[in-house]
Parts: sequence; C-alpha cells; structure tokens
Amino acid sequence: MRIRSSLAVAAAVVLAATLLVACSSKPDRLDESDEPSFAPTGPCEVQPENGDVVHTLTVDGRERQYRLFVPEDLPTDTRVPVVYVLHGSGQQPADAVAYSAFDDAAKEHGFIVVAPLGREAGPAWDVDSPQSRRGSDLSYMSALTDAVVQRHCGDPERQYATGLSGGSAMVFEMACAGTFPFAAYGGVAYITFEGCDAAPPTNFIYFHGTFDEAVPYAGGRTPIGVAPPVTEALQQWVTHDGCGEPTDYDEPAADIQQFTWTCPEASIEAFVVLGGGHTWPGATGAGGVGPTTTSIQATAEMVRFFGLADDG
Repeated sequence: MRIRSSLAVAAAVVLAATLLVACSSKPDRLDESDEPSFAPTGPCEVQPENGDVVHTLTVDGRERQYRLFVPEDLPTDTRVPVVYVLHGSGQQPADAVAYSAFDDAAKEHGFIVVAPLGREAGPAWDVDSPQSRRGSDLSYMSALTDAVVQRHCGDPERQYATGLSGGSAMVFEMACAGTFPFAAYGGVAYITFEGCDAAPPTNFIYFHGTFDEAVPYAGGRTPIGVAPPVTEALQQWVTHDGCGEPTDYDEPAADIQQFTWTCPEASIEAFVVLGGGHTWPGATGAGGVGPTTTSIQATAEMVRFFGLADDG
C-alpha cells in the first residue's frame, strides 16, 4: 500500500470527524535557527529547551515544521534517545503527543519527543513516491532524523518512530524503505507490507483493535487507501524477518492477546485488542474513535520494547 496524495483530502475530512482531535496549544516559541556546527556523532552541546517548542527545517526548498518536547533537567551536553511521534490524518502533532502521553513518558524516562507535521492538507502524510522525490515526506523524515541528531543532541543509535493510523502507515513505509536510522518502530491501527522485500530485518511492536471501523482488522477500504488484513501484513513481516512461529503467547487481560516473535536479527510483538476501536490503547481524552482498552498502555509497552524504561 502507498498512501495516495489524492486521498489526503478525503483522509482529512473523514478522520478529522472521527478522531475528535483537541485543539493544539500554542508553542513556547518558534525557532528558525541555522544548522548547528557540532558533528552529528560524539559529544555535543545545545541550548536548554523545556516544554513544547516549534522548530523549522528546510528540506528540498520547502520549510517544514516539527514540535520538540524536552523534559526539564535533561542534559544539554549528552546525547539522548529520541522518539518520533507521527500524528494520524486530521490530527495535529501536539495532540498526537498529548493523546499518547509520550510527553509524560519522556519526563519519566529521560528522552526527547519529536512530532513532525505532515505535508498534505488535513494534515496527512504523503509517501506516494520514491524516497528520492523532492518534497516527499519520506525525504523530509530522512532529513529530520539528521537534524535532530545535530540540533538537539539526539543519539543516532537510539532513535525510534511510532504513530497512530495514518502515522502508523507512514511508520511502516519508513520501515519498508530500509534506509532510516530507527532502532525500532511502533504502530497503532495501520500496518502494511508492500515493496518491503529489500528492507533489513525490522524490530517493531504493533497494536490493533478488532472493532476498528476506520481501518478494519480484517482489511478493507480506509480514508487513505485499501488496508490489508492485519494478520496478513503481520505474517508477511514475520516471514520477511525469518521469525517462524511465535515464541511466546500471552493473555495479559481478558481483552488482550499478545504475540511475541524472537527472530534471528529482529524482534516483533503484536497486541490484538479484542473489541478495541480505532484508538491508542490506554489513552484518555480525544484522539480516536470507538472503544479504548484500559488493560494495557501502548506507550508504556513501546517504551519497554524500545529499551527506554530503565533510562529515567
């Protein structure tokens, strides 16, 4: 599946109505500073930043925005882990972070959160192109990972990407590209596998509700294209990573099925939320549609899977 630019407006109309997104608060300031001079690896030093700050980055001649969430007392001379939170279609970056509570997780465990803004109206993500196409969101995300390492002391070996719905589709498009520096990926409510044969083995954790009406668990039409059945896409990734049968199965709650694969060069976890809707498991407030389980918290599970739980 490739997210079609022509469907971006439809995604904005449909999912904006269903995601019930809260209004974004204004950022502390707008940063338009030049690129820093320190190297992208090794020691670094940045100006202290706390809270919600909007930064700009020029990619392929176009100014792009991303929001940076920095916990208080985070070192400014030591490289820190980075979690990129990709908004769903019709959702604002700040709302995606608040809905998933990744800002709270960053405070507890000592990492920074980067929430980029998609280029299409809605907003939505545009990856209906090769990565090399000027102006594509794949090109933007590639440049952004470099900029975050340079500007904000991001650790180039501890970068992680996650997203909801259209953002999750974008996450798996990056995994398929196989050229991004992410150590692991997380996704909620959209998984794809198309054109991924050349991708390296991929670590990821994934969540999907069986009563998801926006992106059906059994596959079907969505506002951004036709989604494959979750079980089919998962099996394609499992086969691609050479994982074989699940190495562990658990039911941590009556409405949760957890599958774990330990693969030769990767790890995969999948959580099936029985009766769950198009929502972020464990989230509160506006941001999804349908039933939301409280049996697990997707953010806490991702933090654990990324290896960040002991960093705080």
